[in-house]
Amino acid sequence: MKQYRGHAAKVTREKDDDTIRYSDELIEEIRLSNDIVDVVSEYVRLEKKGKNYFGLCPFHREKTPSFSVEPGKQIFYCFGCGKGGNVFHFISLAERLDFADAVKLLADRAKIPLPESEDPREKERAKLRQQVQDINLIAARFFYDALRSKQGEAAVEYLRKRGITEGTIRKFGLGYSYEGWDKLYEHLKSHGISEEAMLASGLVIKGSSGRLFDRFKGRLMFPIFDVRGNVIGFGGRVLDDSLPKYMNSPETVLYNKRKHLYALNFAKNNGGNSIIVVEGYMDAISLHQRGISNVVASLGTALTDSQARLLKKYAEEVIISYDSDAAGQAATLRGLEILNDVGCNVRVLTLPEGKDPDEYIKANGADKFRWLANNALPLVEYKIRVIRKEHDLSVTEEKIKFLNKAANVLVKVDNALEREMYIKKLSREYEISEEAMLSEIIRRTRPAAAQRMKMSKTVETAGKTISAAESTKEKIIHSERFVLSLLCVDNSIYNVVKEHFKIGSYISEENNRIAGILYRRIEEGSGVSPAELMNIVSAEESGIFARILNEECHCDDNEKAILGKIRDIELMKTEMRRDQIIDLLKNRSKLSEDEVDKLESELRELIQELKRIKETPEYRKEGRGRR
Repeated sequence: MKQYRGHAAKVTREKDDDTIRYSDELIEEIRLSNDIVDVVSEYVRLEKKGKNYFGLCPFHREKTPSFSVEPGKQIFYCFGCGKGGNVFHFISLAERLDFADAVKLLADRAKIPLPESEDPREKERAKLRQQVQDINLIAARFFYDALRSKQGEAAVEYLRKRGITEGTIRKFGLGYSYEGWDKLYEHLKSHGISEEAMLASGLVIKGSSGRLFDRFKGRLMFPIFDVRGNVIGFGGRVLDDSLPKYMNSPETVLYNKRKHLYALNFAKNNGGNSIIVVEGYMDAISLHQRGISNVVASLGTALTDSQARLLKKYAEEVIISYDSDAAGQAATLRGLEILNDVGCNVRVLTLPEGKDPDEYIKANGADKFRWLANNALPLVEYKIRVIRKEHDLSVTEEKIKFLNKAANVLVKVDNALEREMYIKKLSREYEISEEAMLSEIIRRTRPAAAQRMKMSKTVETAGKTISAAESTKEKIIHSERFVLSLLCVDNSIYNVVKEHFKIGSYISEENNRIAGILYRRIEEGSGVSPAELMNIVSAEESGIFARILNEECHCDDNEKAILGKIRDIELMKTEMRRDQIIDLLKNRSKLSEDEVDKLESELRELIQELKRIKETPEYRKEGRGRR
């Protein structure tokens, strides 16, 4: 699928032979129906400061909020990583979608219908997704009703012994799958569901004889919901000692276990700033029942990058609470690294040996579990404790190995204060001087520091290869972007802008393209806003324009600001031509005498022109006399 890059009137979604076009009017209707503050708030915890909102950027790791949302202009911008744009760009980045799919997601959110594809294959795929969604809902109700049947009594008794209440059963839609081979199959068939759709749902399997039968039989059933509360799959647990103990739906057009988390549809609305990750369905359900509502469970798989990014959307802090056995500890370490890599603030909730969250909270209550969560170990401290258990510190060689591994952990700590705190702690607890520990850490960081220095020098050297003319050209292009941005903030300055910037007179071809669209819309009377500008600019430049709108377009007098920028651009264009001529004259040997004379004559005229511009009263008054 191609990345959208251009005019919203021709937003094109291309997939194989599938092409859908969305009009300017439809794109704008979708944008206006999705307030950027509301949308961003589903991913980022925002705090209002003045006219804008601020929070931790979801696109890079940071501890101090540098991500801003400006409701008036309906744009976002991060001062840390430079990403910015309107609500479409935000969704594209947050959900890793191209522009067209971001449009579709936001249209769905606002319940705005989009034109259907004429490609029969795409229509068939959409139809199948809807069929599987319908099948899952029918199956969830079927399993829920089966729990109340005579055959479901064993499952009810199991839940009673586990302390699960009727209210919790209803909340999580728990159910039971009959022992028979084709109870669900016959039920779906009675609803007119095709065998093809049944097989696509994963709830029905075809045997070697060609006969269809139920995947889940005689199991306690756990519907799996997406973040919006749609049933996308199922998990089933046996009620005896048979294997496998747990079974999940296979991957389908709706369900991918690597991209979803059990109970996230409930946990995302818990109102706090943290989410606890446990291993099993029953752990999550038991904690929710006892008022710990910020809990999710991984779906029979080690924590994945996709799940980590999902968690980062809904929580500032992630607390892992896996079983304390060796397998659980290994899974915890893998999960910690993945969460840390995507920028989550991670801690570990350690339970007494042999206990899982369900067992602990039933024995000790919710308050003690909350205390454990509030005192969960930071990532670094947990890693050091795990390493400590691997070595006998009464043996000198083992102690040295432990301290070396601890140094490797501390090398990855970016915060100098945090690193110093752990150095002091290790020094006290393991009888090693702070100086020795710090020296060892510094020694290990030198290769990375040297590489950074090398890269810095490479960039610096590369910078020297850029001519003065090229540098000035970049400044002009930036000023042109400012003109276009301010025009979107205040359409009334259009006549002044058009008088001095005809289409084709912009140095940047991209700016000429943008100007053509803006001018046409203003002349047609529809006007254009900063958020609409974000639909027009390329994805690569959305952050640049967002920064200009956020930082530079706050003028007391917009017309005066434009006139000042026009003089700046005229001056820079003159300076750029002057620098170009100077560069040419450095290679006189390659020029004829006549060419040299013409260039020198033009250079003298340019110098006089620059002097004239800089001596104008307006220029001096506005403080531009010195450059």
